[in-house]
Amino acid sequence: MDRILSFVEPFPDEDFRSIIYRYYLHSGDFEFIHTQSKLFGVRSYKQKIFPRGLQTMLNNLPVGHKFTVEKFLNEHTWFGLYKVFLTQERISQMYQNILHGANKGNAKGQLQISGVQAILSSEIKYCPTCVINDEIMYGEVYVHREHQLSFLQICPTHLVPLYIRCTKCMSKYGDNQTGLLLKGTRCKCGNTLPSEQIEINSMHKMQIKLFNDIAFVRKNNLKLNVDTVILKFTQELFAHNFITPRGTMKKNEILTFYKTNTKSLDFKELGYDKMDMDSKYVKNNLFNPKQMVNYIPFYFLLAQLLSGSFKLLTASENRYAIKIPYGNGPWACQNCKCPLYGIERVSHCVRDVNDRSGIYSIRYYCDSCNHVSIIKGDDIDCIKKKSNEYANNRLIALNEICTAYQEVAVASKVNFEFKLEKKRMEMIELLTDHTCRTRSEVKKQSAYLYEWLMRYDKEWLESRMPPKKNEKKLDFNVIDQDLQCKIREAAGRISSDYYLPIRRGTILKKLVPLDRNRFRHYNDDRLPLATLEIDKYVETTKQYLIRSIPKHYDKISANNSNEMTVSQFKNKASVRYYLNGDEEVDEHIRKFLFENKCLSK
Repeated sequence: MDRILSFVEPFPDEDFRSIIYRYYLHSGDFEFIHTQSKLFGVRSYKQKIFPRGLQTMLNNLPVGHKFTVEKFLNEHTWFGLYKVFLTQERISQMYQNILHGANKGNAKGQLQISGVQAILSSEIKYCPTCVINDEIMYGEVYVHREHQLSFLQICPTHLVPLYIRCTKCMSKYGDNQTGLLLKGTRCKCGNTLPSEQIEINSMHKMQIKLFNDIAFVRKNNLKLNVDTVILKFTQELFAHNFITPRGTMKKNEILTFYKTNTKSLDFKELGYDKMDMDSKYVKNNLFNPKQMVNYIPFYFLLAQLLSGSFKLLTASENRYAIKIPYGNGPWACQNCKCPLYGIERVSHCVRDVNDRSGIYSIRYYCDSCNHVSIIKGDDIDCIKKKSNEYANNRLIALNEICTAYQEVAVASKVNFEFKLEKKRMEMIELLTDHTCRTRSEVKKQSAYLYEWLMRYDKEWLESRMPPKKNEKKLDFNVIDQDLQCKIREAAGRISSDYYLPIRRGTILKKLVPLDRNRFRHYNDDRLPLATLEIDKYVETTKQYLIRSIPKHYDKISANNSNEMTVSQFKNKASVRYYLNGDEEVDEHIRKFLFENKCLSK
């Protein structure tokens, strides 16, 4: 494809679609579809909010141009805003889709830019004052990026209404489907844009405030990311008591707080549907980094309710932390009858906090008198509570309580041996009672005792438990050889034009459930031949791309001429060849095209 001889100079804050349309007006192309084909290599009238195939366009610009992908994305689209609310994986997918996305059937990497949660308008808006000023200053009219937010009804600069349609003929000033935009200060019917002054109400002020926050995030997208945003929200929510001392987020209270303080707003005008707030899906995905991009208006409004603005939220110095209640020890036994009473010597404890009351507590065990001391209270006023009952008839119960806490607090070796001996005696009594004849009966009679000894004294327990039922031993050598043959047969039944990469699961689905389950349970060490056999057929993504070359070529050649370059093949085949391919894959494509005499020079 030949390079173009000249290109238009973008204006300040000009929307990317406007740049392409102005080039069309200057190029002399008969139809807009010819401009699209010349720049992006696609025959389509449609313009997208985020461009696709931007690398192709850059390759077709005049020699020596100074345009870059970053310049177009950061200065002429809202990519910087979306970037802050995306994970690194999604950013990479979106970036690759913008650079090379030519497969219209593949939605991977694309964002939701329409609907009730969208932040960007699906209709193109114009400010009458900006139109006149642009005509005077630049001699041309263009689309301003800042006007294209879904909730924005007035121009943030001139405070006059934004218009989508002509008030006389009701036709749209700009249409993404046809790619055509406003050429001058008048509609095609000859009517000028209305210059109406309106009274600024509270809704307009909210829109301007929201716009300023969004513009701030877009400008600072290199300093912010989704993890930073979640951290700042977490700190602020904790400061407002929306996160419990245990770290549980009070999502219902957050949503109630949000709805109560925004009930006077028209959510449809703000680009967000209030009814979605009641769905379980929204609550479950609140502050989920993979879903935040779908609810951008919500997070901006929540930031304003919590901190006054998103800018103040990011600058907040609140910390999601408290001082450790009661310190790190050591602590003294609270039993006044203990021979070591008052001496700070216990260094292990169990900490707890009540989410409802916010009261913190610690429990610790004295190995001298077998007493459990409890200290509890909030982080300001700690109230000490002692347990004074030490009668012999309750000594065993107290020991059971203290040893339960002892497991969590990592008590001394002496106390563990004491408990171990006690548990052994309990198990011996249970087994000599002759009521439990099988292992299942032992578990049913005392599940906790059985599980505890299996964890801490398995060898002793196995030597005294009833023998296991005789199980039929499997000959894994025979099973391994049998599975090897069955896997080979199953792999042979997979078609050469299978539409997905071949994985282990692809082959296992061809086996009967018994063989499939045996492989999954024993493949690590008992079925080496079967494991090696199945791994022979498992494909990497690169191998899958190489295998798919003939399939994609057949589809492309059915609708187009046979001759093509490697880049043209990749553009028309799948965006995967850009995301996961490399020079080796390109070489296989080149070799295939050459062998089929369809490689274009």
